[in-house]
Amino acid sequence: MSRIPTPATIEDAPEASRPVLEAIQKQIGSVPNIFRLVSNSPAALNGLTSLQGALGKGKLAPATRERIALTMAEANGCDYCLSAHTYTGTKFA
Repeated sequence: MSRIPTPATIEDAPEASRPVLEAIQKQIGSVPNIFRLVSNSPAALNGLTSLQGALGKGKLAPATRERIALTMAEANGCDYCLSAHTYTGTKFA
């Protein structure tokens, strides 16, 4: 159980985080838990999305990045991550 409250909806997140969450919603059709959790700190949310954007410009193809994420989720035993990366890999890679 998380000790940090996770906003259930975009409207429950801090006002400064809402535009970023809305963009994520528009891009992938939902807002994954990690983004809702991190949205408690608008600065952290901006940092996370900026980092992901920068890493997305790397040399690895999206499909390869998702395969690595799936492998790591499997190795870590994280069913949530495995499910999320199966979805993103299927839909976007």
